[in-house]
Amino acid sequence: MNIAAENNLTKPRRYAGLHLSGSNASKTAMVVLEGRSFETPLVIRQVYEKIGSFGSLFSDERLLEALVHTGPFAHVFTDCPLTVPPCVACTRPVCPGAVKCEDVAVAVMLNVSNRLRSKGGKRSRPVNPQSQRLWDVLRLDSELEERAEPSYSANLAPLVARARSLQRRLNAVEPKIVLKETSVASALEMLRPGLRFKSNAKILYRNFENGRVHREQVMAALERNRWIQFCPDSGEQKESVLAHVECFEAFICALVGALHDAGLTANQPTGFIESEGWVFLPDMSNHVDLPTRYFE
Repeated sequence: MNIAAENNLTKPRRYAGLHLSGSNASKTAMVVLEGRSFETPLVIRQVYEKIGSFGSLFSDERLLEALVHTGPFAHVFTDCPLTVPPCVACTRPVCPGAVKCEDVAVAVMLNVSNRLRSKGGKRSRPVNPQSQRLWDVLRLDSELEERAEPSYSANLAPLVARARSLQRRLNAVEPKIVLKETSVASALEMLRPGLRFKSNAKILYRNFENGRVHREQVMAALERNRWIQFCPDSGEQKESVLAHVECFEAFICALVGALHDAGLTANQPTGFIESEGWVFLPDMSNHVDLPTRYFE
């Protein structure tokens, strides 16, 4: 192996996590983690909180500048939907109705729905391509379905517009930055068995009164399993992640980016329609590839 290739394998890689807020709010956050695909514990390199508009600079301009100056990144993840339901994305002048729709995604959604309906029980829920994405329908048949919230909603629509606009801005950056999507609550649920933190932490980490306690439980589990470590001078960064929900969500997004880099996320199945968007979640079934100390 030549020296350049060896350096690429041993050089720390960076992962950015983004939490986007409304265009008129100042709760957008970004966290940068650095590591070598879990060969060593990850460390927090940067925490940006309250990335709102400043003077004539929009929040996206400030976020773009932060990404350019702290990169390059192996992966950039966000907790916001990057795609919309088929009916929302449709540009046909006349709608024939879902049953007669020629959109492949709609056809797949209805097929999955019919198959689940034939099973009966709680999973025979109606599927609506106006408000659901293909990923939402596919996971109706998964163990996560009973607990997870829909990945798209009317409340998230403004954030989806912002995320898609941000991606167009990032397309002009060299090297190109491609946003990937995850779900913080679902990611925490998938990590809970291996990291052994309390089951309610995945839901209550946003709680106004005692949400910090649950965020601390997750962070303590990550430190205990040596997925992350803090230097003596990184107390301020840790405090920002624990004190602000938005920073914590950006932190989890960056963590999923590191897991994805290590091949520890569930990827879209063969034949999945790329334009419909996939939500990457941790898949610990391959954790044997990690050093055993992470799962002692």
